[in-house]
Amino acid sequence: MGREELVERYFTAWNNKDVSGLLKLMHPQASYYDAFWGEICSGSDLSKYFGTNFAIDTRWYRPDDAIIATPNGMIIRYVAFDRDDPEGLEPILNGAEVITMSDGLIMTVSDFYCDPDAVQLVEIAKLAENQHSRLNVAPLGLSAKSSAHIKRRLAELASANTVFLDPALTVTKLADIVGCSVMHLFHVLEDEKQTSFLQFVDECRARHATTLLTDIPNDAIRIDQVAEQSGFESVEALNRAFHATFGVSGLEYAQQFSK
Repeated sequence: MGREELVERYFTAWNNKDVSGLLKLMHPQASYYDAFWGEICSGSDLSKYFGTNFAIDTRWYRPDDAIIATPNGMIIRYVAFDRDDPEGLEPILNGAEVITMSDGLIMTVSDFYCDPDAVQLVEIAKLAENQHSRLNVAPLGLSAKSSAHIKRRLAELASANTVFLDPALTVTKLADIVGCSVMHLFHVLEDEKQTSFLQFVDECRARHATTLLTDIPNDAIRIDQVAEQSGFESVEALNRAFHATFGVSGLEYAQQFSK
């Protein structure tokens, strides 16, 4: 396969969000380096990495100018456009892919969100290959960009709160709503937010319960009703969540802050 055909297939697969098509062009031990996030992914995690990126990527890409040959591969400059701009009339950004080859397949890809000239790109290419052995590894194939997206969606859902009022909410349901895998949701909650699924849900429900408690006159409070309306299975579950979140029981919170 010539360079031109490989480039065409690479960008076609990327724009079609075709993970399997992209992996067919890559060596089994290939690695991908995202210079903006400063992280690398390789091996069996590559399919997950590409998949999580494709799920939130709203752009398409077009190769720009001629391919720049390097001793170990090539450099491809590209222009990115929003998917709502299929004609490619308003460029969003320019970038470059520094690619090394092995046995006719892509061995490494280094993606740079920048638009240096050809001479600078060749110099970058000399350094890029070494970066693949010394950068932060994307955990479980989860890119930093996708992780940030998951955290942003969790914050949005926590603010809206309606999702967490469902007493039958499961981690699988929440992952579907967020738009990620259960494995990636667990990683973001446990490794990055330092909490668990149950603790996160309980905190969201407890915070919703406070809005109910502060709107009810003190002598009219029914903790069992507040618990039910907040998604808790029982008053005991509400009190455990309040103690964990605020250090007091639901009734004690109400006595301090209700009307």
